Amino acid sequence: MVEFIIYTLIMTAIFAIVALSLNLQAGITGLSNFGQAIFFAIGAYTSALITLNGLPFLLGLFLGMVLSALFALLIALPTPGLRDDYWAIVSIAAAETLRLFINNERWLAEGPFGLRGIPRPLEALFGTGYNWFYLVLSLVCLAIVFIAFELLIQSPFGRKLRAIRESEAMITALGRSVFRYKIVTLMISGAVAGLAGSLYGPYLTFISPEHFAPVVTFMIWSMVIVGGSGNNLGVILGAFVITLFNLSTRFVKDWLLLPTDLLAALRTLSIGLLIVVFVLLRPQGLIPEKRRSLLRVTRESLVTERKEKQSHAGGGKRK
Repeated sequence: MVEFIIYTLIMTAIFAIVALSLNLQAGITGLSNFGQAIFFAIGAYTSALITLNGLPFLLGLFLGMVLSALFALLIALPTPGLRDDYWAIVSIAAAETLRLFINNERWLAEGPFGLRGIPRPLEALFGTGYNWFYLVLSLVCLAIVFIAFELLIQSPFGRKLRAIRESEAMITALGRSVFRYKIVTLMISGAVAGLAGSLYGPYLTFISPEHFAPVVTFMIWSMVIVGGSGNNLGVILGAFVITLFNLSTRFVKDWLLLPTDLLAALRTLSIGLLIVVFVLLRPQGLIPEKRRSLLRVTRESLVTERKEKQSHAGGGKRK
């Protein structure tokens, strides 16, 4: 039971990081991304390939974040004129294209067989207490991401993102480049999802394309919806609820004697029903976002920007 609790908490921390990255897009900026799992996959595969070739884990983690951010930039640059619904289609199409490419090539990542024997960082040092170490590592990374996102959301940049979510046309009318803000948001979100993937692969020591199927994005979305879209603390709670539900239902087969495939299908169906219940009865999630009026958010953003310009201009005059 202790090992199960530790495993659940580690998976919660890793998936909470991915869910926070999606929340920055969907909950804060209003971008619907149905391919978030591919950034998770890029981080996992990059970190695994780096460490399997004898290079340091931290290098793999860093490169996983960088490549995930670059892939977000790659799919975002050709779509400046797309509305949010079309962007959702582009994101899932790009994600599935890359996943199917990984699934069908064997020269780099062993295709559908996946990568096995991924080294665990510092495993020899911690020995039998390694799971405790990885739990602390995962929670520290989650805390860093949470604090960084909270600071980002409260900054002038974050206020502009919320204003874009409420009325993109108003921000455009004020002379701001909405597309530039979206690109930066997508790159930050991709990098953070890559961080989660870099933690995911070494812990399991095995990854394959099936670990990053579209159902994974569906599960990440469920964490955001159940926890509370736009609220980072709520998203972490949603990640815990969905992860605990997803893992604990595996014990049902011991009583109902259900086939594994049927149990997996029922688990996905149950999460889908849970999302429907929350959308109908509590759309704001377990911990609602403290929403402010669009006018107030926009005014705060413009006032802060004006003060920054005045301070820069004053500094230039003094020089």
